Amino acid sequence: MSLPPEVIGRIILARFLSVSLKRYENEINKVESAGIFQALFPDIITFKMFPRARVPGDKEGFTDNTLVRIEQDGETFSIRYRLLGFAGEYRLERKKLTRLIGRGNFAGFQRDEIDLLDRRLRLISTRNRITHMTLLGIIEHQGAYLKSCDPLKLVPLSQMRISHWIKKQGYQSIDNSMISRVVNGTFIIMPDGKPMLLKDFFPSSREICKGHVKGILAKEEMQLKSDLLDRPYTDEEIKVRLKDLYNLKVSRRTVSYCRDQLGIPPFSRRTYDNTYPPQWAQFSPYFPMTLSSVKENVPEMSGIYEFSLVEANIEYPIKTTGVFYIGSSKNIKKRLRAHLGCWSRNGDLNALINRDKCFLPVCAFQ
Repeated sequence: MSLPPEVIGRIILARFLSVSLKRYENEINKVESAGIFQALFPDIITFKMFPRARVPGDKEGFTDNTLVRIEQDGETFSIRYRLLGFAGEYRLERKKLTRLIGRGNFAGFQRDEIDLLDRRLRLISTRNRITHMTLLGIIEHQGAYLKSCDPLKLVPLSQMRISHWIKKQGYQSIDNSMISRVVNGTFIIMPDGKPMLLKDFFPSSREICKGHVKGILAKEEMQLKSDLLDRPYTDEEIKVRLKDLYNLKVSRRTVSYCRDQLGIPPFSRRTYDNTYPPQWAQFSPYFPMTLSSVKENVPEMSGIYEFSLVEANIEYPIKTTGVFYIGSSKNIKKRLRAHLGCWSRNGDLNALINRDKCFLPVCAFQ
């Protein structure tokens, strides 16, 4: 049983929307360089740029998978496309063509050649229209983020919501599956000059929550150290702060999930042990990670040890520190000598210890 023409058309469009940006650019260049296109443009084939679309004087800063550069234009934004062929719609004026053919012009082109060109131009224009409307929808919904380039200004946004917004602008045939295809693997250049995946403009509520929870708890740590807070926040209090500060409505369970994903302990553990190392841990002073230092400073007892790089700043969920490894052993002196020996089974750790200036304290258990 053959498929209806409209179904076949949607399958062809779906495949065309899924091709990479580089292949898409090659397709546009191929169409525009064809003899039939050059013969009909611009009298029979016209090109109209989209509102707020621009084209750069050169392609500096644009990679093969970068579509546009978003530029602030007063209170709003303009969309500067890498290629003119991305920035508008082609149209073949059939009535004009019929009149010219009737006078004997363009007799060298067959009807099927013209029909094929028309179909290809329609596909290109449809993809361009879907892409441009998606970008306008992103500007509409993520304007605060585009103005500040602050990730905390991102709001939860779904492709379904953008498709509903596009339908309200009068384009009823554009759905979220089409949007998903055109944003996949495509980069844009932000107003601050940094590249960003187009699909990253569509974070879920949970992803947004995770970023805000991280910020709240980082501030909590500073306030606890400055005695501005008597105790850490509970998950319920974090939920309330998310609503008050960011108008983000999530459940306490979502807060707990995001906190766990960040590797941050719950309220009870942060209440009684919110610093590292904890007060009960009697660590020795720092000493170099060398055989002579280990022999001099480490007892043959069970305990904990940590490796640090003096000039390194490693960003962890709630703190930046030079600590890159924490270990324990029933005989920490023997274990540290093993780390320094050629028989160490942890190659990456061994490389850090021997290549960089590694220091450590130990905490021996009595």
